Parts: sequence; C-alpha cells; structure tokens
Amino acid sequence: MDFSAEGILARMRSDLKNEDTKIEGSFSMDNLQAVSEELARLNAMRIVPLMAILTDKEDDMATSGNERHYVQWAKEARDTEGKVIVGNAKVDAPRDGTGFVSIAILTTDANPPNDEQIRMVQEYINSMRPVGADPVVSAAEKVSVYISCSVKKDAGYTGETIIQQIKSRMKAYFTEIAFQSGVASLNYYKISNIICEVDGVKEVDCLMVNGGQDSVTAEYNKYFSLEEMVINVIE
Repeated sequence: MDFSAEGILARMRSDLKNEDTKIEGSFSMDNLQAVSEELARLNAMRIVPLMAILTDKEDDMATSGNERHYVQWAKEARDTEGKVIVGNAKVDAPRDGTGFVSIAILTTDANPPNDEQIRMVQEYINSMRPVGADPVVSAAEKVSVYISCSVKKDAGYTGETIIQQIKSRMKAYFTEIAFQSGVASLNYYKISNIICEVDGVKEVDCLMVNGGQDSVTAEYNKYFSLEEMVINVIE
C-alpha cells in the first residue's frame, strides 16, 4: 500500500465514491470508516509535523532576540567577498535588565577572528538586534592545552606514522568541539580512546592533559587550542 500523501489522497477519492450511485463525494455508511482511516494517516504525516513547525516559529517570534537568534545572526554575517565569517558563536545574556549581550565568535576554520571580522559581525548583528539590546561581539579566548603520553606500538608500524596519525585525529577532535554549542568540554577519556583507535597502537600509558588526568571544561567565551602534543612511542 502506498502511504505517501498522494497515495492517501487517491484512496480517499476512491473511498468517497458510493458503490451504489457511483458518484464521487456521495457518502455511504460503508465508506465512512475507510475515509476516517485515510484522514488519520494524512493528519499524522502532514498536519501534525506542520503544526509543530508553526508552533516553533511562533515561539521564536515571541522571543525575538533570544540567545539562539544572536548565534544565528553571527553565522549569517558575511565579509566583503560574501563569505561566511563565523563558524561558531556562543552567547551570554544576563537577565539584569541592561540589555547587554556578549557574543564570542570563532571563524569557520576554528580560529579567533581578526578585528575587521569582528567589526563586520558586530555591524550585522546591530542591524538585526531588537530595540533596547546592547550586543557586544568579541573573539573567543583560547584555553591552551598540552597533551603528553606514552604509546606501545604493534609490530609493522613506525613510530613516526603513529605520531602523525594521532596528531591528525586529535586536531580533528579539537575542531569538532570548537563548533559544539553550549559549554565546551575536553573529555579525558575521549582523548584516550582517540589514541587507542589509531592503527598500530597497542596500549596508551601516562596520558596527561594539562598536567592532569581529568576532563577540562571552558566557559562560553573560550575554546580549546592544542599547543603541544608529546608522544613517546615504545616498541
């Protein structure tokens, strides 16, 4: 049975034909149940999701200028070449009646923006902000991260290859968390798993992240920057 909207409507058209009179749109007691079933399917497929979308939009309109809007506006800003400037933005808006909104941004390559990029994002947000709001755009501040560990390798793999693979995957992880929403978290066990999953790695030992063995969190206006990774490969 075709459960697309078109299939449902086709069956409704057929069900609405009175088998005695052969006239479409003429109800009989026999076809009322079939019609109601098709209407229920159409409601579940199209009307309910549409109502949810409309409700979300209504909520957005009722709270214009909320934190989600500032993130959206920051990501909509373009440079003089029409390119997107912001890869991620995080917002802090104290409910103190001042209208102050702090927006910390990173570029699309997960780096802090320069002064000109900040200016362009600020101007765009100023053009979108609601009356009474006082948004201030700034570059996200980096939290320097230093990682060290010892790795026992499998036979048939060179230490150089393993080190390159670990650093490449770690860089990808740092980029991934830079674009996360909310509070950024550098997970100690995730780092350990990334290293363990590299081909040729048999065991990871003495893993240290900023001198400790705990996960690290950063405030809304900060991002993690991998400054150094020292890997000791053991045969």
